Amino acid sequence: MNDDYLLVNKAILPVVLPKVILARDKVSKDNLSISEACKAVNISRSAYYKYKDMVFLPEKVETKRAILSLKVDDKEGVLNAILKVLTKSKANVLTIFQDTPVRELAFITIKVDIKKLTIPVNKLVEQLKDLPSIRKVDLIAYE
Repeated sequence: MNDDYLLVNKAILPVVLPKVILARDKVSKDNLSISEACKAVNISRSAYYKYKDMVFLPEKVETKRAILSLKVDDKEGVLNAILKVLTKSKANVLTIFQDTPVRELAFITIKVDIKKLTIPVNKLVEQLKDLPSIRKVDLIAYE
C-alpha cells in the first residue's frame, strides 16, 4: 500500500485545490498564460505552482506519460534492473537521462509512456524502490 495518495471527497478539500485544476485546464486548453489562468480562477501563482503536479481529477486525467526521478548507487547493472521492472509492467521508455555519478551516486530521470501500464503508477514506483541499490524514487509529473 502506498501512503502517498488519498482518494477524498472534494467537499473536504481547501477551495484552492479544485481551482488549481481549473487553472491548469485553462493553461492547457484555453491557451491562457499561467498568470491569466490564476486571475481567472482567483488563486495566486504560488498556489498554482505548489499544487499543479499534485492534484488531479481521475475521470478527467488522461495520463499518457510519467516522469520518474531516481537516486541510485553507481553500480553495474542498476539501470538494467530498472529497465526490467519498467518492461515487465509494460511502461514504454521514451527518454533516459543519467547525470555523471558523484560520490558513488547516480541521478537518473526517465520519461515513460504509461498508456499500456499493467499496474498503477504508484505500484510501479514501489517496485522500483524495492530494487537493490535504489536510494530514492520520485514521481515528478504526469503528462
